[in-house]
Amino acid sequence: MMTSATRLGELGAQIRAVLAHLPADADVTVRVRYGAGPDLAAASVWVASGGDLVRMGDLPAAVGLRMGLVEQALSQVGVSYPRTDLGLRARWRRITGPDEAMPGYELTVAPGAPAGAADAAPAESRSLRA
Repeated sequence: MMTSATRLGELGAQIRAVLAHLPADADVTVRVRYGAGPDLAAASVWVASGGDLVRMGDLPAAVGLRMGLVEQALSQVGVSYPRTDLGLRARWRRITGPDEAMPGYELTVAPGAPAGAADAAPAESRSLRA
């Protein structure tokens, strides 16, 4: 069985690999989806393109983890993201309806931005630049 540190390392490597192919000014979003329990069933990186979001890559190492560990992996690879008012957690947005069985969430991120740079952006912002 893998340790959390090993899983975080793998997830960080997957995040870096996807972001390495994106332009510095890309509007990047991380999306996660829960399964039947408290652990993630899927995670992926998306980019805004012509008004639509396009999936750029999956993050299979996130499966079985929780959103807080995804936040840790993002921070470890230098990706900034908006936080809640108290600054304790990331500002995830629900992307599935309340009646859907498998909830999903998205987090707009700023690859390579200085720590805290994304904190000033409003929650609905889709354009956090590096």
